[in-house]
Amino acid sequence: MKGVRPSSFATAVSSVSWRSPTGVKVQGIRWTTGTGDFTVPVPSAGADAVVIVSPFIDKTFLARQKLAQSSEGRRVLLTTMKEIERVGPALSGFDDLLALDAPDYPAPDPQLETSDLAAGENDRAAAEGEEIGRGLHAKLLFTRTGNKRRLWLGSANATMRAWTGRNVEVMAELLISEAVEKGLFSLLDMARLVAAPTAEYEADASTLEEEALERARAQVAARWAGELTVEGSGLRLTHRSGSKFGGPHPDESDILLEVGALNGPLLPWPRGETSLSLGQVPRDERSEFVRLRVSRLERGLSWLQRAPADPAFGEDRDRAAFARFLGARGFLLWVAGLLSGNATDGEGDWTQDERADKTSSDINLAFDPELPTLEEILAAWARNPQKFAEIDRRVATYLPAVLEQIEQEDPSAARTLGQFADLWRTVQAGLGQPAGRRRRG
Repeated sequence: MKGVRPSSFATAVSSVSWRSPTGVKVQGIRWTTGTGDFTVPVPSAGADAVVIVSPFIDKTFLARQKLAQSSEGRRVLLTTMKEIERVGPALSGFDDLLALDAPDYPAPDPQLETSDLAAGENDRAAAEGEEIGRGLHAKLLFTRTGNKRRLWLGSANATMRAWTGRNVEVMAELLISEAVEKGLFSLLDMARLVAAPTAEYEADASTLEEEALERARAQVAARWAGELTVEGSGLRLTHRSGSKFGGPHPDESDILLEVGALNGPLLPWPRGETSLSLGQVPRDERSEFVRLRVSRLERGLSWLQRAPADPAFGEDRDRAAFARFLGARGFLLWVAGLLSGNATDGEGDWTQDERADKTSSDINLAFDPELPTLEEILAAWARNPQKFAEIDRRVATYLPAVLEQIEQEDPSAARTLGQFADLWRTVQAGLGQPAGRRRRG
């Protein structure tokens, strides 16, 4: 968190009191480190119930949740139909196989190195995401041994990747009461009982192509080492040297990789090339996020990826973007809000104006009653000279950038904005205020 020292944050967190819900005793909060040092919990020898709830599963993890052969207990799995169909007959060992709708979030940018996964699991690791949507999201493991009820609850799916792979997860280990167990089983009551598949899953051609593109996307994301540099009035994207991969391209040579600036066109990135010009990108539209797309024939998959800028775009880009967003009228309304005291950190009614209205020459800024007047400027100083000094600092920071932008788009509005700048300097002189620094964006 920007502006927060780790030591101060640690002190604040350590003073927080954590109170468990009724019927819950916290045994520990466990963070995985992504180095494979987390142990998968297994049922004790006398366990009489195991419940697994997860939108993503794998055979290896499920195999570790077996009950003793002599046990008459029950094993219950709640997951999605897609996972049930994918894993197949191996699920026949569960006494109750339950299904809920799959979560509707998109696949994330995964890490590719998953050596602990069973064969075939690498290709689907990209599907384990944490974005919020509808459907099954709960991830928990419950065991009961006599009157002892243990629950692991948190972010980890029922996969070896989540528990012992490169994922970083957090799980709470809890001892729960019978009443809390009943609440858990109310979730199971919402699901539908299904039969385990009798045949191994066979994907059709369309599904295989989708999986190939997802696999390519996972490879590009795992190999990504992009860096942006300003090149004249444009941007250049470079694959950083020192990466163990020669480039971000996927393994399959007939899959095309395209990249582009956030608001620019997608451009093919030839294999073997370590850098690519992204073309002209206005300063106020520069972003460390770039667009990527992998495609083959008619199908494609697009996403955003961060490529740090070196050197960083800095305040010049921020002021230019601020100016482009606000326009002349928006900037003056923002100042008026600061002066009136009705705006909080600059957030006021100016945000409600459509951008097209802010720079349109159809608006006569000289006669707009909502814009700041000399009387309002002086009244703001009289009410609180310290706050006025802060407003003056903000005007000095952003006014030059807004003027530069408006001069290119609307000379008439620029003249009015220049008159405001002259008025502001006159007030500064009259109040004996030091003139704010004028910085060009």
